Amino acid sequence: SFNMKNELQHAVQENFIEKAGPIWQFTHDIVKSTIYDLIPEENRILLHKTIGKNLLRTSENFPIESTGIHKIAMDQINKFCKCGRLDKQDRSRFAIHNATAAKSALASYNFEE
Repeated sequence: SFNMKNELQHAVQENFIEKAGPIWQFTHDIVKSTIYDLIPEENRILLHKTIGKNLLRTSENFPIESTGIHKIAMDQINKFCKCGRLDKQDRSRFAIHNATAAKSALASYNFEE
């Protein structure tokens, strides 16, 4: 069976990814884009939704102003939303989260010079 922890270690040994603190990242953009392109489009779309929803759950533990997790979550979900397959409940929920992320982004900028 598939074991993510073992697979991550294997990918590190092959120099595809590296661990930077608590974050795993690809060693090169071309590795990242090649792997991304190998994922069938339908799976990519669902993967964006899954990642976004998991990040939203995580972001509930932090004040929205103090973390970029909410913005990253909405970036992922918006990639899913482009396909147009939202049910009424998701459309409403994601619209509220997008509005919250936008308010947070606006609040973080100083428009006065």
